[in-house]
Amino acid sequence: MVTRRVKGFFWTSIPTIVLAALLSAAPAGATYYWFMVPSETVEVIINQDSSLDIDYETVFYNDPSADPIDIIDVGFPSNDYDLSSVTAELNGTPIYDIRVSEYIDVGVEIHLDTVPYIPIYPGETAVLHVHGRNYHMVYEDEDDESYASVVFGTNYFGSEYCYGDKDLTIRIVFPPGVTGDMTRYHQSKAVPTNMYVREDGLVVYEYRVPDASPSKMYTIGVSFPRDFVAEAKPPPKFEWIGAILGLFVLAIEYVASFIGCLFPVGIFVLIGIIGAISKRRRRMKYLPPLAKVEGVGIKRGLAAPEAALLLEKPLDKVLTMVMFGLMKKGAVAVVSEDPLKLKPQDISENGLRPYETAFIEAIESDGDLDRDKLQDVIVSMIDELESKMSGFSYSETVEYYRSIVNTAWRLVAEAATPELKAEEFSNSLEWTMLDDDFDDRTNSIFGGVTYIPTPAWWVYATPPSAPSAGVAAPSVGEISLPQLPGSGFAHGIISKIEGISSGVVGKIESFTGKVTAVTNPPPVSRGGGIGGGGGGGCACACACAGCACACAGGGR
Repeated sequence: MVTRRVKGFFWTSIPTIVLAALLSAAPAGATYYWFMVPSETVEVIINQDSSLDIDYETVFYNDPSADPIDIIDVGFPSNDYDLSSVTAELNGTPIYDIRVSEYIDVGVEIHLDTVPYIPIYPGETAVLHVHGRNYHMVYEDEDDESYASVVFGTNYFGSEYCYGDKDLTIRIVFPPGVTGDMTRYHQSKAVPTNMYVREDGLVVYEYRVPDASPSKMYTIGVSFPRDFVAEAKPPPKFEWIGAILGLFVLAIEYVASFIGCLFPVGIFVLIGIIGAISKRRRRMKYLPPLAKVEGVGIKRGLAAPEAALLLEKPLDKVLTMVMFGLMKKGAVAVVSEDPLKLKPQDISENGLRPYETAFIEAIESDGDLDRDKLQDVIVSMIDELESKMSGFSYSETVEYYRSIVNTAWRLVAEAATPELKAEEFSNSLEWTMLDDDFDDRTNSIFGGVTYIPTPAWWVYATPPSAPSAGVAAPSVGEISLPQLPGSGFAHGIISKIEGISSGVVGKIESFTGKVTAVTNPPPVSRGGGIGGGGGGGCACACACAGCACACAGGGR
């Protein structure tokens, strides 16, 4: 059932696949299972202690040609499940013989062939209800550190045992105190078909798949404020390394005489690693394809931050360029660098670009930046850029703005005096920031200069000596601007830009991922259903906002 969003793949499932392949030849006289699952309802309750209460109500129809169903395997999320909490009933009759499964990696086997002896005979329909608790199943949301996350995948059965469709309903019940406006679902998994509030006040997401496969795992993901649970485990980003090593140890232990079997597994692992890296890179590709459609001619007149988007520079750099542009206009001042806090200045909005006005509106009353509003700023800028690029040549326009960057550097380098160098550098700062070699070129140009007069706008980039929440930056006339040695000036500029960039958006990958989800979302899968999985072993692939991926099933 669950264990999370390792960003990429749930590698602990692979040994099951290896063993299944090696042991696929059934011994003579083995039980012949062949059944349908007409319907199934799964309810997952997220508890305040970060455990999950998991309930399955599964309807079985045993095919008339099959043997009686005497054992049923049900997977659990992790080894933290509580065996003593697992209960089962068949048609309302309690089942007492529940053991650790010998067939699936993590889960239980429910014996219908002991006391009471109530197997499901050929041609019969029966309802199995299973309940269990799994601890430590809530993780930090990788996209928002203030949120917790759960990703759940349903139990399923090996495709060699079952056939037909099932009417699947999944309900996720949020912890007490969580309200509907606090909840989020992971679009990379599924959109809830219904949301409602139970009589006890708990919010419920309901998912419905009327034509689900009984041999597929269906995954969903939800997030909510982490304050409503006792624990949110850190994302296990590198667990796959140990899991891969475990895979090879297990393979060597069990298949010394079948070394050839390791090569397909190795390929599978390699493909998974490449896929995980590719997915991470794709999240950073925020520019929509239409903005890159080749037309005719060069689109001139883009502002430096817009050109940065066209060149797909990191979004923290884009926003830093916007902020420095506002500082140069005297519209925004830094009142604290660590943590970064800003203060809008009392100036007319005349002359501000729409994205600059929107950036100012993202500054909260305490000086912090509202990340959601900043994402909206970027999305709006990308939409506007896409519109401006319509009919123009993407490749020619990219080369044109790269040439502007080189020209800006040349003008700075050729300035005859330190004063002119400082003025030229100040005027073209947003453009030179587009250069990937900004640090080296700044040091190279200014390192040998005796002194550089600090630009007038520098006061807006430098917090007061004793900042407080209500302090406004001093005006240019209130302080004397220093003259710095060239090397000190270069170091100050570089440090300032790097420090501000790191404080603008926080986690750049998650920030960019949310923008990409709007501006350049991945193609919609046509595989159908909620998430996806495979029969005959737990192949869990979790890649969405959250870190608790349920991986269960593949049993009898």
